[in-house]
This record gives sequence, C-alpha cells and structure tokens, in this order.
Amino acid sequence: MAKKPANLIYGLDDQPPFLTLLLLGIQHIFLMSSTLVLPVVLVSEIGGTFTQISSVVALTMIACGLGTIVQAMRWGIIGSGYVCPNLCGPNFFLASMDAAWIGGLPLMRGMTIVAGIVEALFSRFVHKIKFLFPPEITGLVVLMVAMGLIPLGVSKFVGINYPGEPIQALNVLVALLTLLVMIGVNVWGRGKIKLYSVLFGMVAGYLLSYFTGLISPEQFQQVIKSPYLANPFLVSAFAVTFNWALLPVFLIVSITGALKSFGNLIMCEKVNDDEWKEPDMKRISNGLTADSICVTVSGLLGGVASDTSASNVALSSASGATSRVIGYMAGLLFIVLAFSPKVSGLLSVMPMPVMGAILIFVTSFMIVSGIQIMIGAGMNIRKTFVLGISVIFALSLDMIPIIYASVPYYLQPLFSSSLTLCTVLAVILNQLLRIGEKFS
Repeated sequence: MAKKPANLIYGLDDQPPFLTLLLLGIQHIFLMSSTLVLPVVLVSEIGGTFTQISSVVALTMIACGLGTIVQAMRWGIIGSGYVCPNLCGPNFFLASMDAAWIGGLPLMRGMTIVAGIVEALFSRFVHKIKFLFPPEITGLVVLMVAMGLIPLGVSKFVGINYPGEPIQALNVLVALLTLLVMIGVNVWGRGKIKLYSVLFGMVAGYLLSYFTGLISPEQFQQVIKSPYLANPFLVSAFAVTFNWALLPVFLIVSITGALKSFGNLIMCEKVNDDEWKEPDMKRISNGLTADSICVTVSGLLGGVASDTSASNVALSSASGATSRVIGYMAGLLFIVLAFSPKVSGLLSVMPMPVMGAILIFVTSFMIVSGIQIMIGAGMNIRKTFVLGISVIFALSLDMIPIIYASVPYYLQPLFSSSLTLCTVLAVILNQLLRIGEKFS
C-alpha cells in the first residue's frame, strides 16, 4: 500500500471540489497544448493549408485527450491509474516528418499506427527485461528527449528556419519577453495565478507578435472567420499507407518513446508513494499499454503521434495534486477544445517566437525531471561511466554528425537520433560494467 506524501494536497484517490478540479485540469491542458506547435510545423513544412493544419491539430488533441483519460484508468491490463497526460510526441517528430515528406499525411498515419502496435507488444513483456532499464537509464531517456527538443526550440526562439540564416533580433526580443512572462508568473506568481503561466505567456507573445508585425492581420482573420464549433473529422479524408523502409526507424522510435514513458510512470510512482523503492512493473506495463492505445488512435484519427508528458508529471508534484480524477478532467477538456476551430486555429497560427519560448519553457521541466530520476537512483563510479559515455557519444552525433557519415547501412537506424544512440549505449554499458560486480 502506497504511503501518501505529506506534501500532496490531493492524493491519487482524493476527490477535489469541482471548481478546483476544473482549474487543475486547465493547468494541465496549458502544458499539453505547448507541443501542438509540432503538428503546426510538420503540416506547414509539407505545404499544408490553414484548414489542414487546424484539422491535424484538432485530431491530435482528441487522441491526446483520450490517451490522458485511458492512462488515468485502471481497467484490466489498461491504464496505470496516474495523472500522466499525453501530448503531441516530440520523440516522434523527426520520424513523422520524414514519413510526411516521403508519403504525405497518409504515410505518417500508417507508420504511427505501426509504432503504436510495437509499443503495445513491448508493454506486454517489458516486465521480463526490467533489469535492462534501471531508474538511471529511464531518467537518461527523459533527459535525452528534452535535449532533442533544444535545436527546434532555440531555432524558433532566434527566428531561424534554415542553416545560414541570420538571427532575427525582433524575433529574439519577442521570444525573450514571452519566456520571461511565463517564468515570472511561475516563479513570483501568488496563489492560483501560477496555474496560468503558459496562458499569460501565450497572450503576451501573440500580442507582441501582432503589434511588431511578426504575425499578420490576415492570419488572425482566418481565425476570426472560423466557426466556434466544427467536426475536424470532416476535413481530413482517411487514408493510410505503409513504407517498409521506414519500419526500422519507427520501431526504434517507438521503443525509445516507451522507455521515456517508462521513466515518466516511475516518476508518478515516486510522487505518490513516500516509501517508494522500486517500480511496480505490472502497473507500468499497463501504463505503457494505455500509451500504445493513444499512439495508435493518433494514427487512426489522422493526428501526429502522442507521448506521455514528463513536464505534466512534474507539474502534478509541484502543485501537490495527483488525483486521478484530474486526468479525466484534463483529457475531457482537451477533447472538447478540439471541436472549436477558433481554438485549434489560434494555435495553428502560433508565431515563431511564441513557439520557441513555449518549447524552451517546457523543455526546462523535462531536463530537470530527467536529472531528478537519475540522481534519485543514486550515483556510483559504474553509473558515472554508463551515463557519461552514453551522453558524450549521443551529443557528438548532434554536434558533429559528419563523423558518423560512413556508418554501414544496417547500423544507420542506431544513429538516427541522439536519443536512440544514447539509450542503446547506456543499456549495453550498464550490462557490461555489471560483470565486475558479480565477482566483487
């Protein structure tokens, strides 16, 4: 039986009053909406129209809302029973972009469905390979997912779309002021005002972008003309294709995404149990099944692949409210908002500096979450080498990718991302360096 930590105002099985529950749900959907910049960027990059962008954003929101609700359930082998919301998965972004470039949205949908099925299979036998993924490695996975968002966040922050472009001073100024508003409200805000740090930042960023000309009146006109209610399913025709050449990449991304969720669910356990010592593998397995359902639904609906949110888990801990009912409220609100084209449209015209500021704000939570899990596992000399060497070579892939240009074709999936390389190296090193322990 888990012991409720003293700092929790509303524990896992507590029932907050309705108004409090509504405000706590709103708090979570602010962070859940922060990565909706990813489908905006993805569909824009392949030449999608405003209507297509709004539709994909809305369908992504529906899938994430459903995933958040299912995750908060405990129904047979489905659901961990924790508040571990889903958001548009940064882990899947690059692979989804590759699929969209090659075969458009139908190929992205098909490969997303495959990724969900792979995670579902992984979730059923993950308990058998528990020894491969101690907390320090799951924490490392969370950290590397955050590191993978840094190039996108910083490029949007400084206003650069392509290598060689000069930094846009006006873009930096607006992004900086937007970020400072979010940080200021979060750090110095009193009472319930802290719940709205992202919203305050978005409002400030949109206004600054409008008055400085970074967003045109014509873009807002499209939002104004959008109806208050609409069915996003009518916009996006259902079509699914598959490409065998992309299977290795999506297989790896799916497993690394599952590992990230593994780490997030461990965080949930620690937050809700004052005497936590080791993961409850059955509960985590059920949580991964819920996550796989969300990913699969994302593909079936036509949205961008989802992922569990480390920043939302950290937010639950910081607010002292982890009641599973909050997950139901947050998920329901996210689904309802998806049927308002004005809301999804407003997110679809999000200015570049606002994108950058939100990504940096959210990534900060994720970086700290990953570090907390690793430090919580306790450090020794073996773990120092496992984590240090893995991070060094993973970051070298981002910093000087040309040195890996001659890697044999059959090994290229391993070097498809720093997250993949880091995870594989950490697992292998962790097992190799344990050999000495057996004889010590």
